[in-house]
Amino acid sequence: MARVGLLALLLLALGLGGCAPAHIAPEPLPTLSQGARNPVVAAARSLTGAPYKWGGESPQTGFDCSGLTWWAYRQVGVDLPRVSYDQYEVGHPVGRRDIGPGDLVFFRLRGNRKNMHVGIATDNDSFIHSPSSGGRVREEPFDTPYWREHYIGARRVLRSGG
Repeated sequence: MARVGLLALLLLALGLGGCAPAHIAPEPLPTLSQGARNPVVAAARSLTGAPYKWGGESPQTGFDCSGLTWWAYRQVGVDLPRVSYDQYEVGHPVGRRDIGPGDLVFFRLRGNRKNMHVGIATDNDSFIHSPSSGGRVREEPFDTPYWREHYIGARRVLRSGG
C-alpha cells in the first residue's frame, strides 16, 4: 500500500499522473463567506428590468449578456473577463444536473463559435440574463425548447460555504 502511494506521488511529481501537468492545474475557486446566501444572484436580480444594450455594462446604460455577468461578479470582488467566450474559460465545468445559484450558464447562438449567450443560474431550473436588443434583464426557466436546444455548458466561478 505504501509503495502504491509513493509511486503515485512520483508520477504526479513527474507530471504523469493526470490529464494535465500540475503547473497548469486550475486555480482553486474563491469561496463565498458562510453567511452569504448568493450575492452574485442578488446583484443580478437587482438589475431586473434594466434594458439590453449591446456592449452595455452598467445599470445607468443597460447591459448585454456578458456585461450583466461581468457586473454582477464585480459586485462580489470577482473580476471576470468581459466577453462571453472568454467567460466560458473561467472557473470549473459543472454538469447540467449540478448547476447551482451563481453558476454561469452558456448557450450557443448562430454564427461563429464565439457567438455565445451567458446568464447566471438562480437555481438549477432558471437563470437571469440580458436577452437581446429590445429586451430587458429577466429571469426565466432553462426548461424551454429554445434554451434546451442551445445550452452548451455551465461554469462554477465561486464555491459556496466556508
